[in-house]
Amino acid sequence: METNDIKTLKELRKLSGRSFKTLRSNHHKKGLYSVDLVVEGYLDLLFTVANLIKVSILALDSDETCSKQVPVPPTNIKNMLEIALQLLPYEEAEFLDKSKELLLKENQDIIPEN
Repeated sequence: METNDIKTLKELRKLSGRSFKTLRSNHHKKGLYSVDLVVEGYLDLLFTVANLIKVSILALDSDETCSKQVPVPPTNIKNMLEIALQLLPYEEAEFLDKSKELLLKENQDIIPEN
């Protein structure tokens, strides 16, 4: 009996290694996971976030009652808005601001004042 259990456990481990690919352990906080979102670039990411927000706005404006698929609309809308916030590229925006500042400074140094 024990050998069957060991065999089953080995099969489960092998299967889990091939199957569990969507969630990745978060290195910063135990018990949290990360999920990839495939986008073509920052512009595509921003449009995706904007679309999440637009759909949430439409859902908030809707007079429709709950459905089986969306039993608690405010909770679902809140979750979508939280995801949208997490997707905003704050670090990259900071980089863009600093890059712009450096480029403006460089342009001022190059262009002589009249």
